[in-house]
Parts: sequence; structure tokens; C-alpha cells
Amino acid sequence: MLFLSDLDGTLMDSNGNVTDEDVECIHQWTQKHAFGFVTGRDRAFCVALVSKYQLSCEYMITDNGANAYYKDKNVYSSLIDLSEGIQMCKAILAYNLDLFYTDEAGNRYYPISCYGKERLHVFKKKQPSLGLFSDVDLMEYLNTRQFGLAKLSVYVEKDLDLILNQFRGLFKNYEVMATSKDYIEITRKGTNKWEAFCHLPVEDAIFIGDGENDLCVLEKLNDTYVMEHAPESLKAYGVCVKSVAEAMNIESRKENV
Repeated sequence: MLFLSDLDGTLMDSNGNVTDEDVECIHQWTQKHAFGFVTGRDRAFCVALVSKYQLSCEYMITDNGANAYYKDKNVYSSLIDLSEGIQMCKAILAYNLDLFYTDEAGNRYYPISCYGKERLHVFKKKQPSLGLFSDVDLMEYLNTRQFGLAKLSVYVEKDLDLILNQFRGLFKNYEVMATSKDYIEITRKGTNKWEAFCHLPVEDAIFIGDGENDLCVLEKLNDTYVMEHAPESLKAYGVCVKSVAEAMNIESRKENV
């Protein structure tokens, strides 16, 4: 059986850490079963997390469903057309928001030429979990890139709901979602975690999540868990638990009945 977990707010805390209890339960689970991530994060971040905690993780759905991997092989991609992505970036910069793109190797690109290095420094202090940023300007990078974009990430410190509605009107042909209280992410139309799941070599799975972007998976799978801090609208779609470890322990007890 495959156990899939969301990362931010589910397996990881706000500092990007995983509890010892969760790590131990995953290690025990993967002695008999498979495990994987379903996240808005990029693959490079996921690979680093796997290495840090020495996890066995054969399945990864990343970038809010823009990419899916099985045993390190990319089995599905849903990318924004490059030229369209460049035009979208220009439109977003007109809102004076912190926009960035993360490439396949985990390099992050910020509009340095537009905002300046000092603003990037301030942004990095606000969001230390993002790690390092490239010295190459975002638009300079995009103009040399050869293929499409997984997702665009926008940090919105204030008035997220207002900006979200404006972006949904402006980018009607794309998926525009709030992935946390201060982030909007934009992907190709039809891109979501469930669509990516359907391209993995597995028919069923256990899933745990905590955000609105997890609903597409929660409402489709039969065996699901929802973190207790999740929005009330999600709690009808799974067993409410405090941790990944709690959910795994429940599943282990089912096997032993």
C-alpha cells in the first residue's frame, strides 16, 4: 500500500522540519509499504528532504501537480508555455509583488533588475525556508530558458483574497490558487495533484493533507486523513489527526486486525 503525504503544514512545520515521531513511523512503514510526497514544493526540495531524514520515497507529486515522479523518473509534466509565462511575469510585476520561479535543480530566480538586491535581501529574511536565490535576474533567466514553466510563485503579504480574485480574472486560462495564507501559485490550466496522481503507476493510496489544494485528492481517494488545523471545509473528506504518525499508526492497526 502507498501512503502519500502533503508537506507544508502536514509532514513539515513552518520551519521545514519533520518530527522524530513522523520520521520513525515513515521508516517503519517503508519496511513493508511505499511512501511518497504530494506537494507544491519543487523536486529538488523534496530530494533534499528525503536525504536529510534518510527516507524511502519512491513517489513524488511536485509543483502542485505540474510534475510527477516514480523512482526518480518523470512520468508526467503539465507546463505553462514559456512565452505565456514571460508575459504573466510582466503582468504580476506591475502589482509590485514578490514573484519568483524555481527551476528543476532548485535554483530560485527573483526579479532583481526590477526590484533591486536590497528588496531580495528583505524578502529572504521574511521567508528563510526558501533558501538560496540565484544572482541571475528572473526575466534574464526566462529569456534563456528552452521549455515551459511548472509554476509561478507569488508572495502576498497583505490583501491575499483581493489579489487572488484579481489574478483569477487576469489569468482566466490558468490555475490560480492560494496555497497558504501568504502565497499564490499559478500553474497550467487543468493542473492539480489528482491529475498528477492518475499518471503514477498505482491505482489506490492513503493520503493526508491540510490545504484547499489537497481537496482534489481527498475527495477522490477512499482512505484519507486531514490535519486537525485544516479548514473546516476539508474535514468532511478524511479522518482528522494531529500528525502523519497518528495516521500511519491507524493504518498499521487496521492491518493487524
